[in-house]
Amino acid sequence: MCTIGTVFDGENIHTFKQCDLIPETKFNEPVKRKGFNQVDSYIAMTREGSDGVWAGVNDAGVAFVAADSYSATAANYAVSSKESKALFRVYETCISSYASARDAAKSLINFYKTMGGSTPFPAPDISLISGWSDAEKTQAISIFIEYMPNPYNQDSIRTIERSNGFFVSTNHFRLQPNAVNYPANHSTYLRLNRAETILQSDCSKDGIESLLRDQYYGQTELSICRETDYIGTEFRTQATALFTVTKHKEPKEPKKPVCDYQINGNPKNNDLRNKNL
Repeated sequence: MCTIGTVFDGENIHTFKQCDLIPETKFNEPVKRKGFNQVDSYIAMTREGSDGVWAGVNDAGVAFVAADSYSATAANYAVSSKESKALFRVYETCISSYASARDAAKSLINFYKTMGGSTPFPAPDISLISGWSDAEKTQAISIFIEYMPNPYNQDSIRTIERSNGFFVSTNHFRLQPNAVNYPANHSTYLRLNRAETILQSDCSKDGIESLLRDQYYGQTELSICRETDYIGTEFRTQATALFTVTKHKEPKEPKKPVCDYQINGNPKNNDLRNKNL
């Protein structure tokens, strides 16, 4: 379970993910990789035992984050190891191969619907892609995607686009049907409310960093910065990524995306470090 979001702050787009897991997981240092097509390079955030990326950003300013979606009928969805690996590879393709946030989103949506063939991905998912919607990199955008297979004859893909302010999500649907209800998973609702409250007060990078360290509900899995005494049983924060891209201003040299991150800990006890492309 995670908290993800985007903040538009002047000339900057900040995109973040707080990664919370139950199993003890080893997260790797971010690495710079060679891109494809119009992407020269990108930062890949990876963890042991998983193909592809859990977050990343490229030199064209496209950033990607995602969050598990918990539905009222979660037990009805099964994902094979092969399907999970394919999903994480497509996550990486979003930043390795696309210089436009809109094109990256189209690629991911196509995978959800077809998995490269004629079979849709078998489980719900939440993702967010930010960057620019035009080749000149002047129109900032974030595209929030909720995917729900077989959604009672409704559209399996629903999106929210933002170009100002902020957008934040935790682990329950707001557009698609069948979201997990409050009694079954009140943490996702508490964290979303708290995150929105913080960003409404401070819609900036400083606000994001306050959000990522927030323990309003104590050192428990109910807070955004999650801790627990019950290792292996409850969720806890194990990694954080905060990407910043800046609008190009001619004739100045374009600023390269910045990755602030921490791994194998939480941002309250493990300060964010910096990785540049």
